[in-house]
Amino acid sequence: MVAALMPRIFLTFILFSYLSPVANAKTINWLTHDFAPYYILNGQYQHQGRDESIISLLEKQLPTITFNRVIIPSGKVIQELSNISQNVCALSLYKNDYRKEHIYFTDESSTTGLSPSIAMHNKLADALELPNATEVSLLNLIRDKKLTLGVSMSRSYGKEIDTIINTTPDIDLVIRPTRDSLASLTYMLNLKRIDILLGYPSEHYYLAKSMHFDKNLTQRALIESPALSYGFIGCTKNEQGAKDITILNERLKVIKKTQAYNDVLMRWLPEHLRPLLQSRINGTK
Repeated sequence: MVAALMPRIFLTFILFSYLSPVANAKTINWLTHDFAPYYILNGQYQHQGRDESIISLLEKQLPTITFNRVIIPSGKVIQELSNISQNVCALSLYKNDYRKEHIYFTDESSTTGLSPSIAMHNKLADALELPNATEVSLLNLIRDKKLTLGVSMSRSYGKEIDTIINTTPDIDLVIRPTRDSLASLTYMLNLKRIDILLGYPSEHYYLAKSMHFDKNLTQRALIESPALSYGFIGCTKNEQGAKDITILNERLKVIKKTQAYNDVLMRWLPEHLRPLLQSRINGTK
């Protein structure tokens, strides 16, 4: 009797295993990299990065899917995504026509942030009479005010700002090519070896805070920058990538309505720039 039941019990076990969400659970491989404050891999603020936190919000929305984080150099992200033999995704990517030929992107943005800003010493902001809410002109500061500008090598800040940097004659420019160029430039800014530093607001704030310079340094939005900077999820352009993009696009619509998502976007902004980001986001709805 027992022997006769064994095949039936075994078949039932196989069917249960096949239909089980755990057995059918698939994996999304997320490309991450050591780039604070988007991914913070160690130190005091470990795992509090903006982008890695949004991945965690998506993970909670998709309990039957395993999220596997893969750490690679930031310069390799697009290359890995473009390899159709892979099955990988990445958060917060700029979307353009060339990339869309090789990568699937969500229609829904995964991150929204303020565009490039400048950091400066509080004393300089006071001397120039620039209140917190003031948007400033980069061209005016480097051409007319003759301020020394620090920038990271081989980094784009948008068409208008790039044009100003590359075509304005007789400006005082300090360029740093190292991997930690923004940290090096922030150190110089605090010592007043440069006057202003170009970067993204969250990066400025994170570095100033982690280097304990946040009481000395401040930021101002630039009139030459777009109101907002958007990032999208990209996945490998193959059959699996198409499925992943569809799922992630729908989940983004859900998490973007939550307070937790809004809090993540604001986490690495200085207090005086948070209302600006919120007002600009509200203005786009």
